[in-house]
Amino acid sequence: MRIRPPKAATSIGLRYFEPAADLRALVSSYYVFRADMPRFADVMRADIGQLRFLLRGQGSYFLGGDPVPSPEVCLLGPSFAATRFEVAGPLLVFGIGLHPAGWAALVRDDASLHADRVSCAIERFGSMLADALDAMRAVHDARTMVGIADVVMRALKSRATEPPTNFTRVTDAWLTGATDPSVDALVAELGISARQVERLAKRIYGAPPKLLARKYRCLRAASLIGTSAVHWSDAAGDAFFDQSHFIRDFKRFTGLTPSQFQRDPPPVTRLTLQRRELSGEIASLARVS
Repeated sequence: MRIRPPKAATSIGLRYFEPAADLRALVSSYYVFRADMPRFADVMRADIGQLRFLLRGQGSYFLGGDPVPSPEVCLLGPSFAATRFEVAGPLLVFGIGLHPAGWAALVRDDASLHADRVSCAIERFGSMLADALDAMRAVHDARTMVGIADVVMRALKSRATEPPTNFTRVTDAWLTGATDPSVDALVAELGISARQVERLAKRIYGAPPKLLARKYRCLRAASLIGTSAVHWSDAAGDAFFDQSHFIRDFKRFTGLTPSQFQRDPPPVTRLTLQRRELSGEIASLARVS
């Protein structure tokens, strides 16, 4: 049976919060998502890696096949296609977005091995995440949850490796600076071989530079379409060979055609655009994705 999106806008909600200043090099944002209904389904566009605490309800991700039930605290790798999800609610989730530098420092596994995959975060990081889950479930306001998340992320940071900040600084700027990022330009800016750039991009971002460029030029176009009066046919600029190429890539990374995205985006898509409005020192890559 097909699950229909909610009719009432108030039945779902998504709020973003800034992490503490000392965590912003690793964490893009915190967020609280709720769905106050027994059943709900939607699609998430491609994104950076995530930690999610399932405080209430149950959910499953569709990652190219059968549904994958979400662990109570799940680690989602960076995604390179839109992901459909279904929930049994009422649902309440506290989420943490991980910058590529944060993934490299905290998770330490090759991000490409986790791309478009879900795993149990407690098994990876230990019982402190189970304790944080219990603590979040015991409180009723988002700000207190944010405080708990800051404590947990500081604890994880204390045992993290040094983040690859030079590589991510240059690569983030490359992904967000040009409408059609040139891989040759990235290689020249980093001053290392093309093979090294590809290897590091896969390990830190989850994919080689060409796929990263495709992903972020579509996400940037989506943000432009969703937050301005620009018509979708003008949002791509000269980054695509033709309109059909733009439509095909746009649908892969957002789950919608450009016209659908502009005319009638589903609830979660509309709400995720709020991340651009965070006022703190939020990295440009997070504002685009």
